[in-house]
Amino acid sequence: MSGLRFKRSTALVLLSLALLLSGCSLFFNKAKVSPIAKQGHWEGRLQLRILQEKPEQFSFNFDLQGTADTGELTIYSPLGSTVAVATWSPNGAELTEGNKQTHFESMEDLTMRLTGAALPLPTLMAWLNSDGPALDGWQIKSETVRASRRIYAQRFQPTPPLQLTLLLDPPQ
Repeated sequence: MSGLRFKRSTALVLLSLALLLSGCSLFFNKAKVSPIAKQGHWEGRLQLRILQEKPEQFSFNFDLQGTADTGELTIYSPLGSTVAVATWSPNGAELTEGNKQTHFESMEDLTMRLTGAALPLPTLMAWLNSDGPALDGWQIKSETVRASRRIYAQRFQPTPPLQLTLLLDPPQ
């Protein structure tokens, strides 16, 4: 996989995961949210399909923790090695891929430069805590969330279209 293609796919995974996680909490009953989720910590596995002329598919494990002000999103390979880490604070955002670290003014700037779409981090973190507005452009099958903590989502705009399957680990 070429470096630019890998960076773009990593960025798409980071953005898609954050967007999907933000929407999935809308389907959980607030009374049943685990103490870990209230503290801002989510783990699980995801599969991302990028529907383009030559479709691509990626599978990753993730760990997301923090708030809209400070946090960290780590993407792991299926074998457990770290693929990328995005961190954010009031001082900016950092993307670490291997031994390469890139600084951005904000998480929104990081995602805009890598994917062409800004990530509205405060809104996303509010959604994770079941306290935010709906997100346009995504279709989420909520019945899978309630039954098995498995989420299936599709995004058609902006292009390329994405299909994302997410399995949240049980609360510890």
